[in-house]
Amino acid sequence: MPSRPIRFPWRASLLATAALGALGAGASAGDLPATPEGAQKLAAFLATYAGKPAAGARSPIAVTRESADYLVAVDVGALAAPLKAAGVSYDAAVMKFKVVQLDDGAWRVEQNDFPAVVAHSNRGGLAFDTTVVASGVNVVMTIDPAISWFRNSQTRADKLTLRAHGPGVDETVEAGALQATLTTKASADGALSTGVKETAGAMSMTLAVDPKAADPNAGADAKPVAIAAQAEGAAVDIALDGLKPRPLLDLWAFLVAHPTRPELAANEAPLKTLLTAALATPLSLDENVAVQKLTVQTPQGPVAFDGAKVGVGGANAGSVSRFEERFSASGLTLPPGLVPAAYHDLVPTSFDFGFKVSGFDLAAAGAEAIADMHLAGDAPPISEEDNAKVWAKLVGAGPALIDIAPSHVVAPQLDLAFQGQVRYQRGKPSGTFTVHMRNFEKTQAALKGLGPEAEKKIVPVLAMAKGLAKTDGDGALTWVGELGPDGMMKVNGLPLGKAPF
Repeated sequence: MPSRPIRFPWRASLLATAALGALGAGASAGDLPATPEGAQKLAAFLATYAGKPAAGARSPIAVTRESADYLVAVDVGALAAPLKAAGVSYDAAVMKFKVVQLDDGAWRVEQNDFPAVVAHSNRGGLAFDTTVVASGVNVVMTIDPAISWFRNSQTRADKLTLRAHGPGVDETVEAGALQATLTTKASADGALSTGVKETAGAMSMTLAVDPKAADPNAGADAKPVAIAAQAEGAAVDIALDGLKPRPLLDLWAFLVAHPTRPELAANEAPLKTLLTAALATPLSLDENVAVQKLTVQTPQGPVAFDGAKVGVGGANAGSVSRFEERFSASGLTLPPGLVPAAYHDLVPTSFDFGFKVSGFDLAAAGAEAIADMHLAGDAPPISEEDNAKVWAKLVGAGPALIDIAPSHVVAPQLDLAFQGQVRYQRGKPSGTFTVHMRNFEKTQAALKGLGPEAEKKIVPVLAMAKGLAKTDGDGALTWVGELGPDGMMKVNGLPLGKAPF
């Protein structure tokens, strides 16, 4: 899916509103009337964040005074002009916002339509076109200058349609009844916590790929593929914590004012100061997506889930920075004949798996990268030698940790739970894990049913596994493993010899 052209129009629709958050507070009591002078001031202010157009080019943002508000018009095509160097362009499409200053100094921003946005991109000499159309759009948001950020917002759309076309690729995505709410809370130190909740109604996707049309050198066995998917609905929860927008807005304005590398090289010291300030605050972002009643039509038949969830998170938190992901699905059914009958009882019908990587220091690595960055000339901004220093700061003294969250896999004849942690210190792994299995005999019988050759190989392993296990009160088997820094593996306290590391 051509995600970059899709995402940009939504970001463009937020550009004017996000920048408004940097307007200075201090409005007098009562609503301020819209004035011609106010329109000029607002236009000059927004140009700080949108940039001035090149000679002869149209301005991407226009501000006019209406009877009781300001009309801010953002031309996506003109705004995206700098992306042409990267092979991405947008047709002219004007997004309109009504802007009103409130009596407490905040600004209300409204958007009631969303023009069709058409993007063009070139990847490896292949041209792709993407069109986004939204109907029934209504956005109302309040921006608070005191925090330089959104105080709250409400967004809805009756329908969103995306169409993408390129050599050998045709894709259509539709989603209905879109709604989103955003709320922000400020802490005593000025850091913000923003939560976003989004829902979508019925969703569908069709994708047709012809490998030979996309690549004339594709092999003779490259066959066209068609995939279709439908879902009853989806929900997204986003949590952004620790944000301090002011340093980011200052950096944004500086980059707009110095758009080329030579200009940045001539102002490298202030750029480094702004980058340091932008990276100074610990920041975390966590996103969870849930889909209900998902069905994917494949050439072999339908693959269906009662529900599926994906969670992604990360934090820039000094030596306890983290990255984590989690995946789960329930009610999985596969098309008949896709899996040989002998394996049917071992194919998961539900699973829940997650991991977290920590023990690295994004802040220290970022500070080292800023210190080592040199923009003069055409060489890479950070040399290979300095890249090694950045990496050393990232991993620090260690250990790097990989935590396997409590996870669970269930099939007709399999019920397996596991969790653990692996520690990497100076390239040597160590760690612990716990595996918990119910109905071991049923799983054993299903494995033996894979055939004589498989049974011959599996029976000794099963016998050893059962001999090492501890039996719980409910009859389930448990294995607790330990891998020492010396490479020695123990299971339930019994040594197994050196691990293959």
